[in-house]
Amino acid sequence: LVGGVVRDLLLGQTNFDLDLVVEGNAIELAQQLVEINHGKITTHPRFNTAKLQWNKWSVDLATARSETYAKPGALPTVTPGSINNDLFRRDFTINAMAIELNPTHYGELIDLYGGRDDLEHKLIRVLHEKSFIDDATRIWRGLRYEQRLDFQLEPTTLKLLKRDIPMLDTISGDRIRYELECILKEERPEKVLRRAEELGVLPKLSPTLKGRGWLTEKFKRARQLNFPNPPPVGLYLALLIYPSN
Repeated sequence: LVGGVVRDLLLGQTNFDLDLVVEGNAIELAQQLVEINHGKITTHPRFNTAKLQWNKWSVDLATARSETYAKPGALPTVTPGSINNDLFRRDFTINAMAIELNPTHYGELIDLYGGRDDLEHKLIRVLHEKSFIDDATRIWRGLRYEQRLDFQLEPTTLKLLKRDIPMLDTISGDRIRYELECILKEERPEKVLRRAEELGVLPKLSPTLKGRGWLTEKFKRARQLNFPNPPPVGLYLALLIYPSN
């Protein structure tokens, strides 16, 4: 069991996004599980991953892997690896932990990079200094986790983030849109946008976009109008492009 679900378990929070990593062929394992439990399977051979679905439940399975990047912003080249390799490729230390599910070590925490300590100290920390260069979408994810969890960017990570803001130009529009939609699904997306403005990240979306003032008020109003349900992402997107005057 890896990633965000481990982080949230340690924080005592609910997370039903289940991610499993195996040191073996994840697609073959997924096919065997589907035969036993009669679920639905979707495979992605390029990344050696599979998604299993049973009614409302889903589980993502992946072969433990290492990743290399041919150039900044490119999708990674994937090769099979160990769980150690797999955890090192992740975005932040708090997402680079795993819980053993095999019978011999069932329930043991694998924490090679100090993720639990960073959770306790409420820090967002990258695993290496090229993290944002390899994948600049991590800049947006870092801000999102920081605001959602009420954490802080660790000082060196903050320095690297500011240095690598230009790397956002290497990311495709589709990937930026996906990260933006993830932000807009947060409980208070304007907090992320205000922080992005403060650090100089927001102009990479639009030079005229402001995270304070009218935007905060319009997002708040959208939640009031949609209560008790959260506003749809499309409404937030419309507010982002609606002229502030």
